Amino acid sequence: MFALQIFDGIALRKRRTRNGARQRCPSRNTLTTLKSNKLQLPGEVNLHFVIMPWLCCYVNQKTKREDRYKVADEHGELPPADDGQKQNMFSWERRPQIDIEKFRIHNVDGDTIVRRGVAGQPMIIETCKDSNIIVLDRTSTITVDDCSDCLIVLGACAGSVFLRECHCCTVLVACQQLRTRDCRSLRIALHCSTQPIIEETSDAIFHPLTLHYDSFIDNMIAAHLSIFTSYSTSVHDFTPEEGSVHYRMSSEILSLSYYYYAGYSRDVPRRQFVERCQEVAHAIFAYPSVRLVSTIELDVHKHGTKIGIPLHGLSTLVVFEVCGEAEDVDQLMNASDAGFKKIPEHEQELFTSVISHANQLMLT
Repeated sequence: MFALQIFDGIALRKRRTRNGARQRCPSRNTLTTLKSNKLQLPGEVNLHFVIMPWLCCYVNQKTKREDRYKVADEHGELPPADDGQKQNMFSWERRPQIDIEKFRIHNVDGDTIVRRGVAGQPMIIETCKDSNIIVLDRTSTITVDDCSDCLIVLGACAGSVFLRECHCCTVLVACQQLRTRDCRSLRIALHCSTQPIIEETSDAIFHPLTLHYDSFIDNMIAAHLSIFTSYSTSVHDFTPEEGSVHYRMSSEILSLSYYYYAGYSRDVPRRQFVERCQEVAHAIFAYPSVRLVSTIELDVHKHGTKIGIPLHGLSTLVVFEVCGEAEDVDQLMNASDAGFKKIPEHEQELFTSVISHANQLMLT
C-alpha cells in the first residue's frame, strides 16, 4: 500500500481592522492524508502516481582490441581463431591491393607507352626521353617531371596537369588547369577550363586541341570538363621579363605526324624491299628530331579502292607514320632508296580512316 501525505501550508489571509490597517492572520493547518487503493494483480490498478523507472539492458562489449577491429566476411561470420597462420582479419588488411606502377610511367627511353584503365586516378610521368607517352583515359591529376624530346598525349584530366623541367616536348591535353615551371621549347595543344599558368618557362607555343579517341567524350563528361568552353588562349606568365616573350599563341592545328608509303610489286624480290624499309626505319631512329610512330602493311586488293593515290602494278603498301618537323621529315624520307612518297595533305584524313579500319579488321 502506498500512502501520500500532502501538507497544506499556512495560508495567510489579509483582513481589515476597524481603523483601516491591514493585519495578517494565519489560517488553520490542514493535514490531508491520501491513501491509495491496494495493488491487485491481475486486475485493475488504481494508483494516483505511477513511477516509471528507466530500464536498460547490459550489453556484453568486446574488451579485446583485436576483436573490436575484426571484419566479418560476406556471410557475417568472423574469421576463426588463430591457428598459426596469418589471416586477413582487420579492415586495413582487406583493402584491395593497387598496383602503383599502373599509375606511373618512368625511365622510358626511345619507346612508345600506351596506358589505359587509369579510371580517374592520379598519374606520374617522369624521366622519359625520346619516347611517345599516351594516356587514353580520364585522370584526376597528372605530374610530368624531367622529360625531354617526348610526345605526350593525355586524355581528360579532372584536375591539374603540372609540367616541370621538361624541354623539347609536344603535349596534347584536355584538363581543368595547366601549369608549367622551368620548361623550354614546348608545343602544347590545349583545352583548358581555367587560365593556363607558366612560370620560368620559355619558347612555349600553344595550339588548339584536336584530339579524339574512342572514349574521349565519355571521359570529358566523367571529368566534368566542358567540351565547348576553353580558356587556352588566356595564358598568364607568372615570371614575365621586360623585352622578352616567353610564349606565343597559334591558331593552326598542331601537326603531329605525316604518312609516307612505299609500294611493293612482285617484280622486286621481297627480301630486298624489306631490307630497304629497314634502312629507312634505322635512319629515322638515328635522327634526333624525327620519330617513327607506327608502321602498317596494307593489301591493295582489300583497301586500294578507298585510297586516293595511284596504285598501278602494286600488290601491297608499306606505310610509315612519322612525327617531327616537316622539313626534317621530308629531307630524311626523300633521301632513302626505298621510294617512300608522302600522302598529300588533302588525302591524309581519308588515309587515316583506312588505316584505322585495317587495324580493326586485324584485331577482329
